[in-house]
Amino acid sequence: MARYKRESLIRKFLIIPVLFILIASCNPIREQNGKPVITVSIMPQKFFIEKIAGDKFLINVMVPPGASHENYDPTPGQIAALSNTTVYFRIGNIEFENIWINKFSDIYPNLNIVDLSTHLQLIRNPNAHDNHAQSEPHTWMSPANVEIMAKDIYETLAVIDRENENYYKLRCDSYIAEIDSINEIIKSKFQNIKSSGFIIYHPALTYYARDYGLNQYPLEIEGKSPSAFIIRQLIEISRKENIRTIVVQKQFDQSKAQIIADETGGKIISIDPLDYNWSSQILEITDKLSSSLKAEHL
Repeated sequence: MARYKRESLIRKFLIIPVLFILIASCNPIREQNGKPVITVSIMPQKFFIEKIAGDKFLINVMVPPGASHENYDPTPGQIAALSNTTVYFRIGNIEFENIWINKFSDIYPNLNIVDLSTHLQLIRNPNAHDNHAQSEPHTWMSPANVEIMAKDIYETLAVIDRENENYYKLRCDSYIAEIDSINEIIKSKFQNIKSSGFIIYHPALTYYARDYGLNQYPLEIEGKSPSAFIIRQLIEISRKENIRTIVVQKQFDQSKAQIIADETGGKIISIDPLDYNWSSQILEITDKLSSSLKAEHL
């Protein structure tokens, strides 16, 4: 992770000098599409906003599919396109935003940035060493959190586009009802499960685990690849607690997790927290995780 940060800073200072040329020459997205533009950091946010905004805005996503918000640097063209943004919804505390949001504000002092983590009950990062990393960043992996985000999105859109406030309110209410239904499904899946512990390479399910009474044991700490000591420690925990479920995010290497699986007879399940279709992904994660946890005690 330290290497990624150094490379990111180098690229950042190479990119900035050419931005103003690109800003002057690019064709505004607003004019090309006839719609105001909302920019977000990650794909799930696009899903949330479309649920509430419908097709009234063009949604621009900074971190593209297949990329990781841990180490992605925007292209000069992406940064230039921010000149057309009506509002930028940041998800909160992901590494991409910690590195780039202030730089975006420096380039565009009037950029309207709304932080969707403002009203959430955040979980402190126990390994934080600076102000940017004080809370766990994967806030969107909690239906309860997404419900709060949805309300914040609605309130922002209602101010930006008062003419369609009732339209956004109806869609927001409908989406919150959908989230409530998802929450009930998830709770039912974890009823009467004897084992609540799972190992995860990257701690993407911190809020999810909190909400549903699960115990997450991360391999990766502060973005650093797990050492042999950490791997051995988790193998011991796995054996002691009878943990056989190992979760790996799609964007990460599985080799370290495979070592634990081989040593303990564990099962690796793959998840994608950056999937655009948040609803189907959160239910897929629930099905995989609950089935694996139940299987441990059959």
